[in-house]
Amino acid sequence: MIILIWFIALTTTVPWAIFFDLVVIFSDAPEVQICIEVWPDSMNGALYFLIANMVFCYILPMILITMCYVLIWIKVWRRNIPTDTKDAQMERMQQKSKVKVVKMLVAVVILFVLSWLPLYVIFARIKLGGNIESWEEDILPIATPIAQWLGASNSCINPILYAYFNKKFRRGFMAIIKSRRCCGRLRYYETIALMSSSTSMRKSSHFYNNNSSSRRIPPIQDNAVAYIYNNTGV
Repeated sequence: MIILIWFIALTTTVPWAIFFDLVVIFSDAPEVQICIEVWPDSMNGALYFLIANMVFCYILPMILITMCYVLIWIKVWRRNIPTDTKDAQMERMQQKSKVKVVKMLVAVVILFVLSWLPLYVIFARIKLGGNIESWEEDILPIATPIAQWLGASNSCINPILYAYFNKKFRRGFMAIIKSRRCCGRLRYYETIALMSSSTSMRKSSHFYNNNSSSRRIPPIQDNAVAYIYNNTGV
């Protein structure tokens, strides 16, 4: 998949590398040259931007990302943690966890759309909007670099979102930093899973202690604590 992504990216950008050239803009200052697109008469640069760049680099990725995250959301929303007891507290915990995942997925899609939208709006205006007005000539040199920076920033914003919405991601990242290892294998289950299972055991013990007067406490190997304990390897 990575090779395919790089192949598509290189294929769609090779024409720009070929047809960009230094052009003299001011006849009275021939030493001042600007790198712009110079397309042959037989080829349409605006059509290339619309199909190869805007469709394949923005609209299609936006659709694919949305579809993938919708499938993830459906999978997460239908997931149920296997337990012998279905109490209101456990259901609230599951529901809260699912809502966090949905918020993270929605934030990823929205930020992708908003990060690249200004740049493609500017390019669409230049390519498809006709002659540039005088007031636009003053704004575009300032707005274009900002839009390019905003689009490029989307490449590093997803890990920040994961860390903000996911406590396990934050714990895992901190465990890697504290391990002081630049390579090698980090024993996840000896660090993160231990904390997660301990928290779950405390919550489950609290629930069963509070309800011991109304019903018999099931054996430890048959309840949710045993499931967490046996499946985390700690």
